[in-house]
Amino acid sequence: MAQPLFGTGILALTPAGTTPTPIQVAVLKDISVDISYAKKDLIGNLQFPVDSAKGEGKLTGKAKSGWFHGGLIAAILSGSTTVVGSNVGVFNEQAVPTTNTITVSGSATWVSDLAVFDTVAQKFLTRVASAPAVGQYSVAAGVYTFNATDGTHLMSITYDKTSAAVGTTIKLTNQQMGTNTAFSLKLYNNYQGMAGGANSSGIYLPSVVIPKLSFAFKNSDFMEKSIDFEATADAVGNIVSIFTGN
Repeated sequence: MAQPLFGTGILALTPAGTTPTPIQVAVLKDISVDISYAKKDLIGNLQFPVDSAKGEGKLTGKAKSGWFHGGLIAAILSGSTTVVGSNVGVFNEQAVPTTNTITVSGSATWVSDLAVFDTVAQKFLTRVASAPAVGQYSVAAGVYTFNATDGTHLMSITYDKTSAAVGTTIKLTNQQMGTNTAFSLKLYNNYQGMAGGANSSGIYLPSVVIPKLSFAFKNSDFMEKSIDFEATADAVGNIVSIFTGN
């Protein structure tokens, strides 16, 4: 009996180790799993093969998520470290200089300048070390200084600052070649079939590696994170188990 399925179901990745914490890929948008083999043909002096055999096999897949999952990112990036707190971008904070200076609201934890736009002159200003001329500015520790001619203009300032208690910072340093993290992968899809019964299917990959992690930021859509994965044999040679509901 054929089995209809609908939607993506759930995808969970479990790192290797004792009592690991599974990581569920949140807001799973798409997932595909491909099993392929190299075909080896025996050809003599005639045009077509007289025999054909399977060569090396490959099981690969791709999953797309609409959720920025810090725990999953840290687990994939072998050798990365995580700490509580993160950098936060502040976009287009607007103010008019007071005696030619603006102290941004995040000055106490200011990290770096990310541009100043003069809304009156309708142009980005040029940063200099000190003594700014017309159309220039200087900045130190979140205090922006402007030329007196620009001192009455509404400025739009973008910068970043630290947030000690919110978010997580994931930092990856250069690792020795060969460093990698293996996961087990389970994909389940439960769909209420036309006959009223529960159609369940699943795929279990006991050992996968993730060679690619991508971030796609879109102008008029949600950010999309995608992972590519490849299956390897586990300690006893298992590659994949496929579960069907009927």
